[in-house]
Amino acid sequence: MKKKVIIIVLLIVFLLFFERFYFFVLKQIYPLKFSESISKYSSEIGVDPYLICAIIKSESNFNQYAVSRKGAVGLMQLSPSTAKWIAQKLKTEYVEDSLYNPDYNIRLGSWYIKYLIDYYSGDTKLAVAAYNAGMTNVNKWLSIRKRSTIEITEIPFKETNYFVKRVFKSYEMYKKLYPKAFKNTDY
Repeated sequence: MKKKVIIIVLLIVFLLFFERFYFFVLKQIYPLKFSESISKYSSEIGVDPYLICAIIKSESNFNQYAVSRKGAVGLMQLSPSTAKWIAQKLKTEYVEDSLYNPDYNIRLGSWYIKYLIDYYSGDTKLAVAAYNAGMTNVNKWLSIRKRSTIEITEIPFKETNYFVKRVFKSYEMYKKLYPKAFKNTDY
């Protein structure tokens, strides 16, 4: 009997330690940086901050100096031409070097994903696909299928299919790992 109690106590201690270790490891894989900027602009623009975290994680892994092979820049990997268009819509100055600035990049990227969500009538899956593949491609996929939405498995671009899956996996992880990181998440 005494041996069973000791084993149970050790098992409980191990599980408690393992759970802390597990969350520690997950927070290394899913870091939360620039949370003040994410909170500020997601609230100002009206987009879910956890979605912004997930896009940043998937696009740049929170590296503000990231540049893709196609020339997309910064945390949210905005192409200079898209960023310039967004800046015009926001009536703000466009400075390409500012794309490396977390505040500027998050502001423009948050506005853009919100624009896409609104354009696709709240279909976040389509908005995320368009964020990666462009609206022209997503609209073509919808036109071919003669529908207003598609399933992730129907996305014909392998990279975009993977990107959308990765964003939504990251989204769930950020909500689970950082449940109190943001005040208003009713989007």
